[in-house]
Amino acid sequence: MAGEAEQNPRFFVAVHVGAGYHAPSNEKSLRSAMKRACLAAASILRKGLWWMCRCCFSGYSNTGDINRMRWFSCHWNFSICWNPVIFKDDPSTNAGRGSNLTEDGHVECDASVMDGDSGAFGSVGAVPACRPGVRNAIQIAALLAKEQMLGSSLLGRVPPIFLVGEGARVWAKSKGIDLTATIEEADEWLVTEKARQQWQKYRAMLDDAMAKKKNSSVETAMLSELKAQPSDSSKGNEGGQSSALEDDYIMDTVGVICVDTEGHIASGASSGGIALKVSGRVGLAAMYGSGCWASSKGPFGAPFIVGCCATGAGESLMRGFAARECCISSSLSQAGPASACTKVLRSVVQNSSQHGTDKSAGILLVQADAPITAPQNSPKLKAIEMAASYSSMSFGIGYFGSSMERPKVSILRSSKLQGRTGIDHFEARVPLEKSL
Repeated sequence: MAGEAEQNPRFFVAVHVGAGYHAPSNEKSLRSAMKRACLAAASILRKGLWWMCRCCFSGYSNTGDINRMRWFSCHWNFSICWNPVIFKDDPSTNAGRGSNLTEDGHVECDASVMDGDSGAFGSVGAVPACRPGVRNAIQIAALLAKEQMLGSSLLGRVPPIFLVGEGARVWAKSKGIDLTATIEEADEWLVTEKARQQWQKYRAMLDDAMAKKKNSSVETAMLSELKAQPSDSSKGNEGGQSSALEDDYIMDTVGVICVDTEGHIASGASSGGIALKVSGRVGLAAMYGSGCWASSKGPFGAPFIVGCCATGAGESLMRGFAARECCISSSLSQAGPASACTKVLRSVVQNSSQHGTDKSAGILLVQADAPITAPQNSPKLKAIEMAASYSSMSFGIGYFGSSMERPKVSILRSSKLQGRTGIDHFEARVPLEKSL
């Protein structure tokens, strides 16, 4: 009956913790972060759409506003926000707390969210935390998307979808988002000892390279050093010397894709950016069509539920609108999501090779079967196909569906296949109805 879908809502959530190199010594903490993120989203999605609508719009007294938005898959405000917040408060990921530092030793974050039904998109770039600032940039991105759904503001002004730098911080403060009180509080919360030590090491490398007037790529030098040279700043190393492979080299974003019982899909991405980035750089996680994408229709208007997150060498992925192109490719092809991911990633790898830049990247794609609709019943999600393709040394992913007992998480690592083709992939089909 109609109440059955509300009592046993089906759902699916997929997350990633970036492409690059994840040190085996940190694998346990990364897997734990992904599990907690999946469980946090599931705890919301299990409650059903109407519970989320009541919570999502509890701050709005205008009944007309609420009625206008009841069709909107408002789960994104919780599941998309909640997952990156879990990641951003976890120092093992490159988002929020524990982020890579800029050239001048501070944290600047990028983030975006997108709703598949409406196309609502909100993002922020280079949000500063070096002054009294925002702990979780994803909260600003979510609020930007939410306000789009409310329509024009005073005097018909168009609500913004993308804010950067100090302007994003000021706007967040005007909307009541919590800011850190002082610079010292921001640094204490966001800048971990591991990130500070990594910054000191890479900053010294940069200064040395500039002094010697070398023209080689600093990022390539850092990756080569990470693979081959010893490090004296590895966390937990009693002797002070260890292999550089005990350090993480996570290129960019964390991301999440959520689908609720009626097939509403949303995606989100958040990042601290690449290590030693130029202050003010806006990265992949904030760029429209690049870091995340979600859609409930194909390019010709037919129903097609798909969401994507991309991570890695941001400039190459941004040039190709990686997340959007992956969703479009999946909708136009009958070969499945893994083929779409690999096709887009291959073009990124080729472009990077031609320009001599880092080719490390990962793409996570979720494609949902059209929900089943029966007389007197609400639509119910049937199954999910997901795929992850990566050209990096590792790619951390996790997923959880309503038919599963617990989340599945894994740090995927490069194989012999990647040695031949430059790309590895993982794929799975997840039925969402529990077997009796």
